[in-house]
Amino acid sequence: MKQWNKFKIMILLLLGLAIGFAPRFAVAAADNEDQNDYEVQPILPDNQVNMSANFFDLEMQPEQEQTIQLRIQNFTSKTIKVESDIRNAYTQNGGGIDFAPTGTKLDNTLKVPLTDLATLTEQDKVINLGPKEAKVVTTTIKMPKQLHQGMIYGDWHFIQRVKKDAKQATAVKANYAYSIGIALRGRQYDETTASMRYVKTAPFLYNKHPAMGIELQNPAPMAFRKASVSAEIIRQGERDSGRTFQANNFMVAPNSTLKLPISWNYDAMKPGVYKIKVKFTGQNYANRFPMTWTFTKQFKVAEKEASDLNQKAAKKPKNKWVVPMIGVGLLWTIALGGLIWLLAVRPH
Repeated sequence: MKQWNKFKIMILLLLGLAIGFAPRFAVAAADNEDQNDYEVQPILPDNQVNMSANFFDLEMQPEQEQTIQLRIQNFTSKTIKVESDIRNAYTQNGGGIDFAPTGTKLDNTLKVPLTDLATLTEQDKVINLGPKEAKVVTTTIKMPKQLHQGMIYGDWHFIQRVKKDAKQATAVKANYAYSIGIALRGRQYDETTASMRYVKTAPFLYNKHPAMGIELQNPAPMAFRKASVSAEIIRQGERDSGRTFQANNFMVAPNSTLKLPISWNYDAMKPGVYKIKVKFTGQNYANRFPMTWTFTKQFKVAEKEASDLNQKAAKKPKNKWVVPMIGVGLLWTIALGGLIWLLAVRPH
């Protein structure tokens, strides 16, 4: 009977070890109960094309100068500071419009950026708002002398920098931002046609992984809406080497380049000849006219180019839990086997 009790103790110890060595994962959650401290609303002028829009959509003439206004309201009982700037529209990698501040390299087809036309005063670049205070801020737009065809697009950006409390270093803090679009319509707006052309395909590092970047360019001063793109890359001589990219229902900015990133993830990129097939469809923003382009191209990746890229790429992480998990599995197997035997032969 003493041996029986010792065996039971051994089984319990094995079960305890198996539970004790099992990896534990901490789950951290943070509640951000903050609300926006302020709000901005555009004051739409008489030359606004669509009065129901919540952005500036203005019909402009050559050399026309106009000051547009926006109301900003502080909802808190404290003084806040909000920074303001004008940004140009561009197309993000993979599709979709975003905005870049002054000083960012522009697309080589963008000859008249919004940042060259819109001017902010110093007091409207940094806006100080007292408790519950509201102000009207302005920016002045001066159209170029030459006749501009189509669309000039960007935004009026506002951001409140929230300082972290030193006593609450782990608290979640947000920088509250607003983006109010500014679209300037030049002459022949409705007749201006967006376009798409193939530029190049080249290897690059994307999110620290080897990737191919297929570049398409819209050289026209007109945006695309409801755009879709599908792309495939195949290495010559390898039937199973195809990699694809697909995106749907996005916008392409006027005078911008769309880069399609096709990632190799943790695989190494091989040198050789590659073939790509790309299909792009979209609607001309001004008149909703549907358009389609298809490109089939070949290009070569040199051995040194592929090697350099692979060396810079992130390496696949090793699972540090493999050995502990194997050990835990063995402990569980021994413990459960002993428990089954214990139940089968225990004295009655």
